[in-house]
Amino acid sequence: MKQDFEELYPLSKKLSRFTGEAIRDYNMIRPDDSILIGLSGGKDSLLLALALAILKKRSPVRFSLRACLIDQSNGAMEPERLAEYMAALGIPLTIVKHPTYQIMKEREERSPCSLCANMRRGILANQAKELACGVIALGHHKDDAAETVLMNLFYGGRFKCFHPHLYMSRTRMRVIRPFVYIEERQIRLEAERLSLPVISSCCPYGDKSKRKSTKEIVAALEREMPELKSNIVHALRHLKENESWPAGMLNE
Repeated sequence: MKQDFEELYPLSKKLSRFTGEAIRDYNMIRPDDSILIGLSGGKDSLLLALALAILKKRSPVRFSLRACLIDQSNGAMEPERLAEYMAALGIPLTIVKHPTYQIMKEREERSPCSLCANMRRGILANQAKELACGVIALGHHKDDAAETVLMNLFYGGRFKCFHPHLYMSRTRMRVIRPFVYIEERQIRLEAERLSLPVISSCCPYGDKSKRKSTKEIVAALEREMPELKSNIVHALRHLKENESWPAGMLNE
């Protein structure tokens, strides 16, 4: 007898509750939504897939799930275990290969994170159209929100952040971020506890990114202001929805 995926991957009640609260607060999932989960192979998107699979099983609101993994590694990524995991969750998986890192190397790109995000955004939106999905779900969490505010302030000279639920008129799609109430630390610990098949990042620019340095700044600020990230997420409730998709926000 096939074992139920909730027995294989028993998601903590706390994370399940935080996910449900964000979905409810921002009206993220509506009846008959077709949702495409953007997978990177990292802990955030894998745990998001599990949380949404559990919600789909239990919720009275009917919706469907699919997933798309963009393999940018030029053969370095080994997605077999991830594919088995998605099959166990009952979520159809599409793998799209794209030579992103090779393109950036050949172009000697000065802003690799921005270019990478733009390419991934376009690929994911095109796949959503092809698969008749009107909603894209991303695994961005509370830390991402705080870091994005500071990155836009320090490097862009503007005070701006992503919205947990926004509509993009050009593609006529909605983007949702159900993990916006959850800290990265909680996600990391849960992914380790459940032994999720996380794929290590193949990104050659990860250790030099602006996000990495901003993450260190946030950690330093938190020592003086423990509620920093929670306050930023609370402020998102008062931001007007916009149609932008900030550079770098498709990165784990």
